[in-house]
Amino acid sequence: MTLTPGQYLRKRREASGLSIDDVAERIATVPRWAQHLRRGWLEQIESDQMPASFNTIVVLHQVMQFDLGVLVALSVEGRDEPRLCVVCACTETDPCVGHSGPCSWVDVDLCSACFTHEPADRIAIIRSAAAARDVAA
Repeated sequence: MTLTPGQYLRKRREASGLSIDDVAERIATVPRWAQHLRRGWLEQIESDQMPASFNTIVVLHQVMQFDLGVLVALSVEGRDEPRLCVVCACTETDPCVGHSGPCSWVDVDLCSACFTHEPADRIAIIRSAAAARDVAA
């Protein structure tokens, strides 16, 4: 599954149960921006219209869980892409953690947490969209 850095951040935000407004409300900017401006800025980062600066990545990492190494790997052309869950983009080094402990792999591109909590038809739709994105790339 090929993801852009912005798509990865969006999936990890969603996996954390956070909306863009939740993140916009929890981050600080200098100078202080209104929440609607922070929201628009985050939308641009997640849609890859604007790259995230190092400072932005640090601030986002304080608000939501994601693997910095994965973000770097997705940002460097020609670098091997890490193994990601097609639904939540978790990895072996950044697993979903729930009531039963960290997730594990149940398929090449699916973690046990998403397998357990996501309907099979939604997983099929996400896989289909990911395959279409890979073909387009």
